[in-house]
Amino acid sequence: MKTAIKKVEVSCNNCGSSTSTLVTEGVEHEYKNTTSDVFRVVKCSDCGLVYLNPRPDISELSTIYPSDYYAYHLSQKAAENTDSLLYKARRHVYLSRLEKALSACGGSDTLRVLDIGCADGRALNWYKQVRKAKVETFGVDFDEKAVELARKAGHTVYAGRFEEADIPENYFDLVVATHVIEHVADPKAFAKRAFEVLKPGGVFLVETPNIDAADARLFKNRHWGGYHFPRHWIFYSPATLKKLIEECGFTVQQTQFHPAPAFWNWTMHSILGAIDRDREGVFSRLSDRLFPPTEFQKNSLRNLIFVSAFTFLDLVLKAITGSTSNMSLTARKPA
Repeated sequence: MKTAIKKVEVSCNNCGSSTSTLVTEGVEHEYKNTTSDVFRVVKCSDCGLVYLNPRPDISELSTIYPSDYYAYHLSQKAAENTDSLLYKARRHVYLSRLEKALSACGGSDTLRVLDIGCADGRALNWYKQVRKAKVETFGVDFDEKAVELARKAGHTVYAGRFEEADIPENYFDLVVATHVIEHVADPKAFAKRAFEVLKPGGVFLVETPNIDAADARLFKNRHWGGYHFPRHWIFYSPATLKKLIEECGFTVQQTQFHPAPAFWNWTMHSILGAIDRDREGVFSRLSDRLFPPTEFQKNSLRNLIFVSAFTFLDLVLKAITGSTSNMSLTARKPA
C-alpha cells in the first residue's frame, strides 16, 4: 500500500541558492507500492540547476528502492538469454565506452576500475571481458542482496553509500558512475569522493540524464522518463554538470551523448498510464504491458523491438539537435 514518505527541503547543490522556480510536478508510476506523494521539480534562479525539492529523506531509500528494483537484478534478467541480440548489443555498448575510458588511463597492464552503484555486478562482469588490459573489478552499493550477488560473481565490493563506504584513496585508475549521480543527496560530496579515491591522472566517467535534451523539453510537464520519480533528485545539463565536476578539481575532457531507450520507455508508460487518474484502469494495464517499467531490461523480443525503435529515434534527434537525454562526461584528476 502506498504511503506518504518523509521528505526534506534542499537548496541548489551547485551554488547553494535557495531561490527557485517551479518546473513541474510528478508522481511515482513505475513501482506500485512505494509512495503516492506528489514531487516538485524546480530550477535554481541563480545558476540554472534543476532538482527535486523537497526530495525523499535518506531514511526512505529502502522505500523508494524496493527489493524488486530493476538495477538489483540485471545479471539475473540477462542470464535468461545471453545469446540474444539485445544482450549482445548492451554488452557491446558498455564495453566500447569502458575501453575508450580505459585508453585514457595510461599504459598500465593492470587497471583498477570502481563501479559506483554496481548493483548485482552485471557491468563488472562485462568489464572483466576487456582485452586491452587486465581489469581488477571493484564496486560499491548500499543494497545488501545486490552486494552479495556481486561478491559471489568474483568482484571486490564495498557495502554502503559511496560517500561513506571504507574505500582506499588514490587507488583506482577509473571510477565509473553510470546513472548514479542524479540519485544522490549531495552530488558535490559525491564527486569530491571520486576525486579522492582516484589515482593522480585517473579518470572519472559520469553518465546521467540530460535535462536540456529535446525530449526532456517536449515532455517537461511531468511525463519525461528521465524524472524517474522519486529516485532522480538532480537533473543536469551539460553546462551544470561541467560546472560541478570542475569545481571538484577535475579537468573535463569531453561530453558525449548516447541513446536513452529506457527514458523513452518510462515516458510512454507515464503518458499512457496517466489517462487513468487512479492508475488502476485499462490504460494503466496497457501501459504496463506495452512499456513495462521494471522489465525492460529482459532480453525479450518485445524489448528488442522497442529498444531498437527508441534508439533509432534518439539517433535521429541527435543528428538534428546534437544531443540526447543521456550524456556522459569524461574528466581527469590532475597528475
